[in-house]
Amino acid sequence: MKKSLLFIVFLCVLLDLQAQKGYNLSSNKNLRTASYSYYAVDAGTGEVIGSSPQKSLVPASVMKLVTTAAALEVLGPQFRFNTILGYSGEIEKDSGILRGDLVIKGGCDPAFYSQYFTGHYQGTFEEWAEKIKESGIRRISGDLAIDISAMENSSIPGGWVWEDLGNYYGAGVTALSYSDNLYEIHLSSPSGGGKAADITYTNPEIEGLALENKVISSDANTDLSCVYGAPHSLQQEIVGTIPINRKDFVVKAAMPDPAVTAAETFKKILSSKGVLIDGIVKKETQPRQLVLLAEKSSPELSQLLVPLNQKSINLFAEQLLREIGRAQKNDPSLQPSIDALTEFWREKNICLDGFYPSDGSGLSRLCSLCPRTLVGILAYMYKGSNREIFFNSLPLAGASGTLEYSFRGTPLQNNLRAKTGSMKRVRSLAGVFTSRNGRKVIFAVILNNFDGNGTGKILEDFLINLYRNN
Repeated sequence: MKKSLLFIVFLCVLLDLQAQKGYNLSSNKNLRTASYSYYAVDAGTGEVIGSSPQKSLVPASVMKLVTTAAALEVLGPQFRFNTILGYSGEIEKDSGILRGDLVIKGGCDPAFYSQYFTGHYQGTFEEWAEKIKESGIRRISGDLAIDISAMENSSIPGGWVWEDLGNYYGAGVTALSYSDNLYEIHLSSPSGGGKAADITYTNPEIEGLALENKVISSDANTDLSCVYGAPHSLQQEIVGTIPINRKDFVVKAAMPDPAVTAAETFKKILSSKGVLIDGIVKKETQPRQLVLLAEKSSPELSQLLVPLNQKSINLFAEQLLREIGRAQKNDPSLQPSIDALTEFWREKNICLDGFYPSDGSGLSRLCSLCPRTLVGILAYMYKGSNREIFFNSLPLAGASGTLEYSFRGTPLQNNLRAKTGSMKRVRSLAGVFTSRNGRKVIFAVILNNFDGNGTGKILEDFLINLYRNN
């Protein structure tokens, strides 16, 4: 009887200590029907300082940690993408006519003309136009061809839902990306609710775009619109609501065919510079011998990772996944790239129990993994030569990226570096911080199918308790 009583007392003390440390999430009413899992270790010793039963859950954008860490290790921090301008055929010196085609060879650079690197790419097409004129070309008798041989296969991973595909964050990878593969829909709305909003223009202008407008005005002061459209299709539809009384309300959508839009834009710039093309813009999948005119390299991978992880850019992550496949399997199509990603981490002895990747960004709801996998990858990077580059690419609590407005006024402000993940009924967070006692803590926590909207507070309380008790 005494032994039973002592055991009950011991169990109560243990549960009380666990609750004090904040490691037990089951008491939160928002999680009573949810699935959740977490894992935390001492970065220096590897000691497990907090864990729950490991469950394979939908990670959302913390999946980008898996992809970007592997890309940094496989490709190296100095890796660059390269886009080429060349021609095939012969130039008639007297007339300045190119008897052949002008060719843009896509190098799968996801940042080409990106808003995050405007200074790097600004004026590239104009510089190319000058290179063409310097070569003696004044007219092209053939076509403006886009060599997409570097990325022929499906641009959209399995598991991406229809509601995402037409929106800017659902843009797929291409051999020739352009302007983050998105375009802006500019709308105006009347002063009253429930009335039709008007599309004033799109930027850039996309030739042949058939955009059906079903947007109405609303008293709700938020964007509740959604764009629907399949990749490469010029038929798109925008539905939902935007706030009332707006003269220029911008909705971002996925560009139907970024390679063609890039080429059409370049063609217009050539015309303005006095270089005419007789033929059409066309795509081709077979590479050909080219005379090089110009090329443009991307920023280094170490630089690309910063907006990728800070702003959670799906396009950048998906392209890096494909480059891992190209480097490891000589095949940048989706499944070989996923296989290469999995094999890379298995070779590094990362626990992959419950690891089911289906894309590189986490936009797919078919992705699932355990927090222990994320912690293992973060711990590997923490001990490696790329530690500073990798962790500095993550949002800083209370200061930058998707954590800019989180953890302000707490001990984790300007302390916590972490990647966030968010989609409907999914919240996740994984990263590193220094605890109250000076301990470096690496952690990951994933919540799925919770009730209500209080998950930000749940995660904040959870991490602050980890901070205080270690």
